[in-house]
Amino acid sequence: MDILQKNKWQLIIVIGLIINFNFMSCNSSKSNISQNDSTNEDGMVLFDFENETQTQLVKPQDATFEIISSGKSNHLQVNNGNTIRETGVKLMSPEGKPWDLSSYYQVKADVSNVGDEKMQVELFVGNDPDGLLRWYCSDYIDLKPGESKTITVNLAWTPWIFKPQIKINGLRGVPGQIKADLTKVTELTFCSRYNTEPNNFTIDNVRAVGKYEEKSPDGFLPFIDKYGQYKHQDWKNKIHSDKEIKEFAKAELAYLENGKGPKDRATFGGWLKGPKLKATGFFRTEKVADKWWMVDPEGYLFWTAGLNCVASNSVFTGVSQRENYFEYLPKKDDSSAQFYQEVDYATHGFYKDKRPYKTFNFYQNNLYKKYGDDWLKTFQDVAHKRIKDWGMNTVGFMSDIGVTKQKRTAYVGSIWIKNTPKIEGSEGFWGKFHDVFDPNFRIAVRNSVESQKEGANDPWCLGYFVDNELSWGQLGSLAVGTLKSPAIQPAKIEFINDLKNKYKSVSALNTVWKSSYKSWDQMLSSTETPNEKFAKSDLVNFYKRIAETYFRTINEELKSVAPNQNYLGCRFAWANNDVVLTAASHYLDIMSFNKYEYSIADFSLPKGVDKPVMIGEFQFGALDRGSLHVGIKAAKDQTERGEMFKSYIQGALRNPNIVGAHWFQYIDEPNTGRFDGENYNVGFVDITDNPHEDFIEKVKETTYSMYEYRKNNNLENKNSNQSLSKK
Repeated sequence: MDILQKNKWQLIIVIGLIINFNFMSCNSSKSNISQNDSTNEDGMVLFDFENETQTQLVKPQDATFEIISSGKSNHLQVNNGNTIRETGVKLMSPEGKPWDLSSYYQVKADVSNVGDEKMQVELFVGNDPDGLLRWYCSDYIDLKPGESKTITVNLAWTPWIFKPQIKINGLRGVPGQIKADLTKVTELTFCSRYNTEPNNFTIDNVRAVGKYEEKSPDGFLPFIDKYGQYKHQDWKNKIHSDKEIKEFAKAELAYLENGKGPKDRATFGGWLKGPKLKATGFFRTEKVADKWWMVDPEGYLFWTAGLNCVASNSVFTGVSQRENYFEYLPKKDDSSAQFYQEVDYATHGFYKDKRPYKTFNFYQNNLYKKYGDDWLKTFQDVAHKRIKDWGMNTVGFMSDIGVTKQKRTAYVGSIWIKNTPKIEGSEGFWGKFHDVFDPNFRIAVRNSVESQKEGANDPWCLGYFVDNELSWGQLGSLAVGTLKSPAIQPAKIEFINDLKNKYKSVSALNTVWKSSYKSWDQMLSSTETPNEKFAKSDLVNFYKRIAETYFRTINEELKSVAPNQNYLGCRFAWANNDVVLTAASHYLDIMSFNKYEYSIADFSLPKGVDKPVMIGEFQFGALDRGSLHVGIKAAKDQTERGEMFKSYIQGALRNPNIVGAHWFQYIDEPNTGRFDGENYNVGFVDITDNPHEDFIEKVKETTYSMYEYRKNNNLENKNSNQSLSKK
């Protein structure tokens, strides 16, 4: 599958240029977590709560607040509900006059968890109408009960800026640029991130700090060299010539010829030294000593350590209207011109309204320079050898079918449900939600499964992810979107029929909902939203029906084509509530979650749900190898990336429900951005196809011992070989 069909992902952070800066990141990268910073920094105090008149500038959102005096100082305590996405408070600028933060590098605030449960506190600086810009200027921190930390939000991509500013489009980590219009900031939002229960936190010492070093932009363009690398920096294993790229390739191929990988792996990657269970000829799940495992086709315990997007065609970058960013772009008669293509897809960012646009794939061009005309065949062969050498055992989501067809490494299938009718009143980051009550939905599911069934009944195929990061929204939100839709919307007709059966008359519904519908037909034609407080029970019930119908329909159609593969779900992300997760659990063989966190050791499912879980995506990035953006979770360098990988995987291995985790992704994203502008250091290999050696060394320390680690930490029951339950 082409990455163009991949709907993806969450975002943000800094950029390292010219000097090898190691900074704290910006928004959802959430790298940030310093202990309470000194309040002696030069800067501007925005809120300190010493003057109680500041309470007039505090606007609660599904929350209450109070000023708490502790000794000689005051702080604000926020008592959260859990009914909206950003439950917490907005701190408004005095007299509605904007703060001018354009000369400051960071906004900081000291926060404490004064509740009894773990929580995440998030800070948004400003309310830019562009959702991505608002996200860029945000950050969050994890807090244990009683723990205090400082949130730090970077307001520019680097601690230096170009003056004058120059416009660089189409990438998220941008050299020398301020992230948004910081002369017009009128609000700061503090919220409890994705909480499912009420919680409490405090805020103090909200301040803008840090002065920029100013640099001239003269000589910066072009900033990308002929290999797609960042031009104004040097690093270990950077490529400087075609001769060098061939030398690196020759050395690695010689090494891989002798690579054996971990010695304790069976044919399909299972654990040779572990207990041998029933062999069915396909991957399945089984619970052993209160811990979930996968079981490979030969009956060996299996924990899936995978890599997403093992595909060379996913790493193109737009060149239209940005030609001056590049030191070299091939002419039409150049052999490298084969790596141009015209693309008509961009979900967000610079190219969203400029389609179609011209792209170039530096990664494929570098493979061509390394391996010649057989570059694709060699890429596929090397991918298998690398994955084995790295101690991994699975080719993950959205990978090259040419790789998976070789039946050398276990893999997952990727299915997109295409051409479905949508709930017109719904909304989400990746688009509107399927109308699962339209008869054409099942037809679309059937056609999509049939056309993307590569791997059906193949022993090497673990199962299928179907769809990706759907926007389920807050509890009941899809039902609200249904009521906002036109009268001909099948989901709306279904919902109102449910209400007719329950209430019998529209007047009875009006009594409960505190509404004023004149008739059922008038309700059908109305696109106004009800009072969600009074309609909540019915909204949640229909929301649940949408989820159940979605997962049941896909399960039925998938199993009719691939009865021997696991249904792996839709890779939940963001705020997925217990109603959706519980509904999904009845139809999924393995529940999948994209979890960009520092640890998932304490991950849990809703009460009463006991299912195996697969992590579909996680990653950590750094700026020490020429990348311009660390991605969603930040490390200071490649070695720390590996240490974070180790901590994350070992936390997953200790979790009784988690049966595997897949890294996003095999290759770094282009420095000038993919189709939506992401330009993250997410890869095991860089844009020239050179492995990040310091990172991979730490990866191998983790993966080579992962089965023993899981046994020693998870299978402590004396009857560890006893099968307690089966899929």
